[in-house]
Amino acid sequence: MKFLLTILSILTLLNGTVIKDVIVKSEGVNTKLIIESDGPFIANAFSLKDPSRLVIDCSGVSSNLTGRNYILNTGGIKEISITGFAGQPDLIRVVAKLNQDYSFLTTTEGNNFVVTLLTGLTAPIPTWQALTAQVTTTVPAEAPPPAVPTARPPVSITGRPISIDLENADILTVLRALSEYAGVNIVAGKDVKGTVTVRLHNVPWKQALEIILRAAGYAYREDPGVIRVDTAENLDKQDYDLPLISNVYKLEFATPSEMLTKIQAMLSPKGKANVDERTNSVVVTDVDPIHEKIKQLVKLLDTPTPQVEIMAKVVDIDASQSQGLGIDWTLKGLESRLLRIDVTSNPTPAIAGYGVFNVGTVPSLAQVNATINMLEEKGKAHTISAPRVSAVDNKRASILGGQRFGIPTRDMAGNTVIQFYTVGTKLEVTPHINSLEEITMEIHAEVSELDRASALAGRPIITTSEADTRVLVKDGNTVVIGGFIRKKETKNVRGIPILKSIPVIGALFRETTTTYEDRELLIFITPTIIK
Repeated sequence: MKFLLTILSILTLLNGTVIKDVIVKSEGVNTKLIIESDGPFIANAFSLKDPSRLVIDCSGVSSNLTGRNYILNTGGIKEISITGFAGQPDLIRVVAKLNQDYSFLTTTEGNNFVVTLLTGLTAPIPTWQALTAQVTTTVPAEAPPPAVPTARPPVSITGRPISIDLENADILTVLRALSEYAGVNIVAGKDVKGTVTVRLHNVPWKQALEIILRAAGYAYREDPGVIRVDTAENLDKQDYDLPLISNVYKLEFATPSEMLTKIQAMLSPKGKANVDERTNSVVVTDVDPIHEKIKQLVKLLDTPTPQVEIMAKVVDIDASQSQGLGIDWTLKGLESRLLRIDVTSNPTPAIAGYGVFNVGTVPSLAQVNATINMLEEKGKAHTISAPRVSAVDNKRASILGGQRFGIPTRDMAGNTVIQFYTVGTKLEVTPHINSLEEITMEIHAEVSELDRASALAGRPIITTSEADTRVLVKDGNTVVIGGFIRKKETKNVRGIPILKSIPVIGALFRETTTTYEDRELLIFITPTIIK
């Protein structure tokens, strides 16, 4: 009993954790603000919009960096100040003044608390460290902080926070102490034995339980009124001895065949699952703990799937006029496959080389429509097609516009068969919607053209260009794929009416001119989330 009281006193003792450094660095297009410490601690991050400030309160810590202010002007951060509070030596506040009110994510990496600012900056920034940076000014300690603003909810924890510093402690004694501290019933199996060495600071007691059991190679399961601790294998065996129960899971949005595979991966050795297509349901027979897991899975996955309307516009334009459309060509000189197919002698396309295509963006297709309409009136542009299609999130949608023609060929037995080919514009787009309602599109564009002269000569030749790219755009913005440039030959016949059409001598009364111009094919793709 005396040893148990000693353990309980150790559990409630707060051990000092030190913030060693504050680091700012790039991560892709975002900025990471890292609070580096020598032990775990609890941090709460919230923002103040006027002016734009990110506030991080760290409890149960100390630091030699308090009272310092730094000027950064990098990565979307203007200044960083680190202050303490009068009368509360275990509370540190880090305040970052931002260029604007950025959205942010918070995570824990080891002992460090990390805030990822969604700045969207394209250029990387050099890594900044408070430990080595020049201090601009010093700031005094603040008054005790007010309650956390309601704009950001406080950090969610499970149970009372606890601090533990144990070395080679008997795990059964530690579990008994946690049971007394948290006021819960903990039952350990006969195979639970050994010692643990652990040091945790200000951690929710349930998280502490998980960490201790994971370090010792054990697991736990919550039953009504009790927490069972044992090996994962023993816990599963105990569940498998329970009586079988059959439940019908009626799905509203997901398809039963797709859900069946995921449910079967969770079944016990005695469990079975079948699909009832008529009622759009999955029938599962298994023990009750497995049903609890399946209920959570169905609740998580059987949700409405967002849809995206994809509007495409294919424009054939004079290459010299495309620069005046106001397109921001963010990616230039990407390689695309070029295929030149002689369909009468080579039914299987062969790769002839590589071409170049460009990817750009415009905020709205309406901005360039007026210019395109004006160029169409002058004969400098021509809209080939403007299809639109709806696609489910993470599912591929295809758009095809063109002509389909057949060429007679012979098979291996010498029989005449018709080989069909499609000439025109083919788009395959797979949209992915993220939590910020931005859309990542995997795009495959294929542009093919029939050589008219070769077709009249009886040997049709198709020239095809293909491009593959992956682009992130905001909802309603437009992606432009260009760079498909080809030469167009135009023949004009002028002369004296009637006389120029007389056979033989008509050549004396007419003049034929041939002009060549570079034509560029622009593909505008606008994704819009259907709400």
